[in-house]
Amino acid sequence: MIKLSLFEWKKMAKNKTTWIVILLSIMAVIGIYFLHLQNTKNVEETVVNQYDFLIDLYTGDVEYWKEEKEEARIAKDDELIEEATMMEEHAFQMSETNRLMKQSYVEEDWKMIYQYELENLEQFVNPPPDEVSHYNFEGQPVTDFTLRASYEEIKYKKDHDIQPFIQDTTVGMFLTTVYDEFEGRTLELWDKTRKRYGKQGLYFTYQLIQSMYIPIIILLGCFIFGNTISTETRTKQNQLSFYKVLPIHQTKLIFSKFITGYLGVLTFVGIMVAIPMFVGAIVHGWGDLDYPILVYDGYTTEYMQTNAVEDSFHFITLQKYLLDTLMLTIGISLLIYSIYFFISQFIKEPIFNVLIVGLFAYAATSQMHPFNPFSYLDTDKVLTHEVQLQTWNTSFTFMTGVYVNILIAFIFLFLNYIVFKYRSK
Repeated sequence: MIKLSLFEWKKMAKNKTTWIVILLSIMAVIGIYFLHLQNTKNVEETVVNQYDFLIDLYTGDVEYWKEEKEEARIAKDDELIEEATMMEEHAFQMSETNRLMKQSYVEEDWKMIYQYELENLEQFVNPPPDEVSHYNFEGQPVTDFTLRASYEEIKYKKDHDIQPFIQDTTVGMFLTTVYDEFEGRTLELWDKTRKRYGKQGLYFTYQLIQSMYIPIIILLGCFIFGNTISTETRTKQNQLSFYKVLPIHQTKLIFSKFITGYLGVLTFVGIMVAIPMFVGAIVHGWGDLDYPILVYDGYTTEYMQTNAVEDSFHFITLQKYLLDTLMLTIGISLLIYSIYFFISQFIKEPIFNVLIVGLFAYAATSQMHPFNPFSYLDTDKVLTHEVQLQTWNTSFTFMTGVYVNILIAFIFLFLNYIVFKYRSK
């Protein structure tokens, strides 16, 4: 079987189309990174401009209240003098605070910014006894869960000296959670200012995973490496018939083709995950593997408003998130490849096979169930338990996804063997 697998690898390596698609894929993901990087720089410039605006605004207030205080002294208005003095001091303090915040932001000294955020959120997350505090964003309330989760995330990053993602805001580095209930223009503004941009290698890769990147590159890998059967039947001589006259066991033949193609898919997926990670690391560093990823602890009741107050959460590190993603990716890739390999025994054109598998997987995701392997394609929602809240079903777990995908993949592998044996007669 090893010799057959090496023979299959040599055939794929000689195929120019294989290398062209791989190089185009690598160039595409590098291009996406630099486009993302440019967007991140634009956001950083916007934040610096916001700080400049606030500094100028409060500096102007200082001058205004100085003049008001001078006029009050001439008029001997003690009450206005006291008010003007207080307002002048407040404006000066805010001007200096924003000046220091801008300096920390430009120099990426995040601890001061974290401390400022924690002080602002403290009264809302831990209000004094017998007091109720509500944090509003553009006139609409921010849920208790979002406040608590954001506060703990910032505290964790401050305690562990972790680089943050970039956001289009100078204050309120909130997480976006499933409990958010904004509407209309407020929702658009919330999404805009809370959207996160990661320019470091690990952070950018994490954001790609959140965007269904893994299933896409698995399907692309199948297009490149999953045609060990169909390529044989596309030739005029139908080379599969040639193997019949050789002293090769049919079981070894199909498994060598299957394993060779699957290893090719895994290699391609590994390359497509590693490339943006290394490019980001070269340009802006790796990022922090200890970065906290929010994980929901399920739901308390069937009412989201109640859950926003009572539901709990915890954080896992980015390192654990990536390792769990790797395990889930192995299961998902085995399933998708098995289905692709099965279809390729009937349809010769790879592009049609990709379309069929892609459309089938997309349709299958509409029926969310713990034993539906396609319910786990969005690995981010599985690992953060967001899918549990969306479906009101806590049976969706990381390990269930791994087991279900591998089990169904082996069923398809057996079907592949049966079909191949039947068609080889």
